[in-house]
Amino acid sequence: MWNENAPLELLKDLPAVLNEANLARLQQVIDYDKFINSAECGCDLCGSYAPFCEGCDKCVQYPCAVAYVKMKQAEGMDIKIQSEIEEVLSEAGEQPCECCAEQPEEEDVCEQPADETPVEEQPKKYIRIAIARRRA
Repeated sequence: MWNENAPLELLKDLPAVLNEANLARLQQVIDYDKFINSAECGCDLCGSYAPFCEGCDKCVQYPCAVAYVKMKQAEGMDIKIQSEIEEVLSEAGEQPCECCAEQPEEEDVCEQPADETPVEEQPKKYIRIAIARRRA
């Protein structure tokens, strides 16, 4: 069902350490094929489109691309995601190299800004409906 050659060919042309732009291109290729297959099936195939959908985390910015890369890593392909390398370095207390430090940090899609105040609920408004009777 899914075109496994298109993302694989793109992955071969990309560097061994993928940055945000590389993941965006990979996500675009996967989304295009998923859209075509969804249109043919008449339903949304998100979550059941390909073998890597099982490991999908929809909270990341490029869920299909990250899940695909993780599947390829499990198959033995030597490829890494730059943001994961930076996380490991920060946990170890090390600084990323100069080439990695230039890249902006990837924001987590699931996190909500801390400065938002909770919205107060408005009191319920009731509508009174009357039935008019005809005078005789």
